[in-house]
Amino acid sequence: MLCAYVLENVENKDFRNNQPLFLLIKDLEVEDNRIYIDSDTDKSRPELENLLQVLQSGDRLAIRSVQDLADTLSDLISVFQKLIDIGITLCSCEEPFLSGDDYLDTLDGFVKLYVDFEKKKQRQGYRQAVNDGTVGRPAKSKEVEQAISMYNSGNYKVSQIEAITGVSKSTLYRYLKNE
Repeated sequence: MLCAYVLENVENKDFRNNQPLFLLIKDLEVEDNRIYIDSDTDKSRPELENLLQVLQSGDRLAIRSVQDLADTLSDLISVFQKLIDIGITLCSCEEPFLSGDDYLDTLDGFVKLYVDFEKKKQRQGYRQAVNDGTVGRPAKSKEVEQAISMYNSGNYKVSQIEAITGVSKSTLYRYLKNE
């Protein structure tokens, strides 16, 4: 049996183009009672929960995007696990690479790739910062020196020093402690 899940646009914060999914539903002649529609204003997705209750092994599920199934990655993985446990074949209009039976493995592979890529970018950024000499706290600036001078004069309150120099109280005290 073929089912479809639609997350309907109501709030229009993030407009979803559901047209490809509706065309697929029409072309495949999905029965009306097998189409489950939730509103994007209801975060609990009651129709998705109903759908998960009636799906049976071997069923196919058409969706616009996996983003419609959950708001967080952990919730998405949980929904994927339920679909896998039931034995559902997924068909995503916007993410064809997540269609089929191995969508959780595919998503897991993408997550690992993304994490590795981000770590690599972070290491490259750190090496570049070391080469540029911008790692660590910045050197004492003219404003900090001025703030220390004003503090040591005893003529100004800390709040006045903050307002005039733009140096925060914590920064001023940190430098005073180290002198």
